Amino acid sequence: MEASVRKSTILQSIKAGLLSLIFSCIGILILALVAKLCNIGDKALPIINQVIKVIAVALGTLISIKDEKFLLKSVIGAVIFWALSLALFAIMGGQFHLGQIALDLGIALVVAAVVALIKNRKSA
Repeated sequence: MEASVRKSTILQSIKAGLLSLIFSCIGILILALVAKLCNIGDKALPIINQVIKVIAVALGTLISIKDEKFLLKSVIGAVIFWALSLALFAIMGGQFHLGQIALDLGIALVVAAVVALIKNRKSA
């Protein structure tokens, strides 16, 4: 029984991280298209980017996390999302700033924890 619970935790966390990454990539691609067509200012893009990440983590967590241990699964999923998005950004040749990396991790963890607490409250 313990092995199945552990497997469920790992699989749901990975699914949450991957879905969050997919939603984030879709959102950022749409943002790039809208920014090109509508001439959105450079100062607004980082804020919109963070909002997209918040929505992506919330959706990925809502869709993927089921049953029990909501907080643990959500936090692991958020860390997976953060690591995958950091790796994807590195592959695309982005520049790294320690403050931005920490902000991305913090936002992902907070959003995942809030969604997990809401799901836990609803299931009780």
